[in-house]
Order: sequence, then structure tokens, then C-alpha cells
Amino acid sequence: MSGLVVHGTIIPVDGVHIITSADAAWCRVPTSKPRPTPWVRQYILHKTIADFPEDILAGAGPIDGDRQSIEGWAGGVDGAHLVTGYDGRTCCLADLALTDIFHATASNPWSVGHEMKEKVRSGVYQATLDATVKVCLAACRALGIQLQMPRLGSYTGHPIARMSDRGATPGGPDMVGIFGHRDNTERRGHWDPGDAIFKLLAAHGVEQFDFAAGQDREVWRKRQIEIGIPADEADGIPGPGTVARLKAAGYVDGIWALGKAG
Repeated sequence: MSGLVVHGTIIPVDGVHIITSADAAWCRVPTSKPRPTPWVRQYILHKTIADFPEDILAGAGPIDGDRQSIEGWAGGVDGAHLVTGYDGRTCCLADLALTDIFHATASNPWSVGHEMKEKVRSGVYQATLDATVKVCLAACRALGIQLQMPRLGSYTGHPIARMSDRGATPGGPDMVGIFGHRDNTERRGHWDPGDAIFKLLAAHGVEQFDFAAGQDREVWRKRQIEIGIPADEADGIPGPGTVARLKAAGYVDGIWALGKAG
């Protein structure tokens, strides 16, 4: 059995073929280090070709797209925790909770990186998108990352100021959720990772907030008070303490968007 590696535990994802370094020697990140923080709060999506308009290719493509990306990183420092190929097969290169990998500048210490393989001048396969959504949702649940993302259509051509690697708070340490590489740095553009993946995530119930305006913190402060956190301690950041409170209140995996069990 293989799956996502989180705190040393294997977590299968229904409908997705996942391999790790135990299954293939090439399924390894070129460089990494231990995380400096136990709180992983961001899931950052990437796409290999960031400068082309987004075409969706039906079905699944050829095998080994994931391997191509990984071998392309050989000898460098760039990488990602996860890579999904043309056929939807996904490589988990390292423990999502314990490993710091260089994939998203200032967000690296507290984020997971997930690369989607895209065909040169052709597009991204539906199988790639579908598998990425399933893996993303499963990983966020396992890590206690709230299922929330920037509002559809809100990308301005520039990163979100409070998350920008050139801003006053590089990497957005107070930002929790699912983001694109484009939200993190000026070095990337609209198509990294594009819009299709976020539309699919929205269809799966991922909440949308105006992170640029701080809407996430306004809403979460009210939610924290609602679940019993004192008003003077409610900071609007759904960290591990908030997740623990949500679990105690019956929310599935401590995730607000999943609602209460039963």
C-alpha cells in the first residue's frame, strides 16, 4: 500500500495511484531539510508551464510525466513534495509534515508544494487536475489545513501583498489555505497554476475568501469565538489550537468546510 506520507504515516487517497521513494528510486526530491516549524498551514499549487493560456485535454495522457519533472530538477535546488503526471499518477517525494523543500520562496518553511505536469504548447490533462484535487483535499485534511482559497477571479497579475516574497510579511505566515505559486511571488504568472484547478476545488466545497482584504481573518475571528475561544484570544488565524477546538466540537478532521460528523 502506498499513499501520502504525513508524520511517517502512509495515507492512501481513493482513486489516485501514489508512489513514494519506497516504490521507485527516482521518486526523491533533489534537496530538502527538516521543517523549522511543526505547523504546516499552506498548500501551494504549481504547473510546469506557467506562461501559456490554459487548455484542458480530455482524459489521461502518457505515463512518466511525473518522473520527467523530478529528473528535470536533478542537480538543482527546486522541487516539490508532490508531482502529478499526465495520467494522474502522483509521486510523494517526502514527508509532507516534516520536510522543508524549496518550491515557493518565503512560504517554504510552512507549506506543501504540489506540481502538476503540463504538456508543452498543448495543455493540462483532466486526469492531472482530478488527481491533484483529490490529493490536495486529502493532504489538507491530514495536516489540518482549512479548506479555503482566494476568490475565483481575484488574481490581479501580482501576488497577494501579505503573502508576497517582497512584501512586509514574506510568505504570509498568517495565511492558511490552498494557494497558487502566483499568489506568492512576482516571478510567476497567471498560469502557475492557472484557474481550472481552483474551479474544481470550489466545486468540491473549498471556501473562498478575499485574502487581500483580510476577509479570512475577520470570518475566522467570529468562528473562533463561536467555538469557545475567548474574544481576547481570537486572532482570526485557524492554527493548531483552533483545529483542536473544531475537532472537539465535532467538525470532521477539525476542518470547518467539512462540517460536523453525523
